[in-house]
Amino acid sequence: MAKKLLSKIKWEILRVTGFYKPTPNRFKVTTLNERVLNFIKSKEDQPIPVREKNLLPEILIPCYNHGKYLPDLFLTLPKDIPITIINDNSTDDTESYINQLKEKYTFKVIKNDINLYQYGSINQAIKESENNLFIIVNADDLMVPNWIEYAIETVEKTDIFMFAGVAFPFNTLSEEYDKWNHIFSELVQSISYKPTKEIKYYGPDSAKDFSHDNSINMTFNGCTFTRSAWEYVGGMLPLHQRVSMHDDRDFQMRICSFFKIGISDDITTLYRTDSSTGKGTAQ
Repeated sequence: MAKKLLSKIKWEILRVTGFYKPTPNRFKVTTLNERVLNFIKSKEDQPIPVREKNLLPEILIPCYNHGKYLPDLFLTLPKDIPITIINDNSTDDTESYINQLKEKYTFKVIKNDINLYQYGSINQAIKESENNLFIIVNADDLMVPNWIEYAIETVEKTDIFMFAGVAFPFNTLSEEYDKWNHIFSELVQSISYKPTKEIKYYGPDSAKDFSHDNSINMTFNGCTFTRSAWEYVGGMLPLHQRVSMHDDRDFQMRICSFFKIGISDDITTLYRTDSSTGKGTAQ
């Protein structure tokens, strides 16, 4: 009896403080396939846009309390592509790290006054941008050299509206971080890696059969997509409007519902398994 009472009190505290958010009812009463089909039907009267001819790329980095990882991330990014960091109302010293980076790199900063989460931060950056091809990069991860250039080239040479690959995990124990993480980042930067895997293509016919989150398996870090596709599907959506609970997979599935996309088995990024999930990278 006491355990049940403590459990009830615990969840009530989580609910009131906002750390626990119940699953929207739509995810309980409908299947993912039903939600995808309903989304497709909702846009049946809207013509599919023509893809942009002159592609202007931009790297978008949503960041919530992950500023300490940015210096190492920047070592693995191309130097000739515009970069925007979206500081999602961070509560730590992220802003200080961003200011230090300004002394060495040129990039744009958007500072959210409130937490917009990953989906809202990306939407805001695209709304403010004059570019039309966007590459998402996680603030706490490391990009595999040459992937971003390869992704841009692949989109330019094909008729796809979105392109992504796969991620490889790594772990940096917090107490060891300062000792070797920067060295590891320099090692990654020096890798001579050229993607060679076959590209698999998916589109509207594939989307009609989506039944679970991994019906398409692609990472969001390094994911490259056009403004026209983003606009057509209504951008990235808040939880209660999604076909998938995950903001990234939901966005990818909705784009695939109307546009041709490409997925490579090449590694695009090394992602940290031990960094905290924050407001800029979740919800």
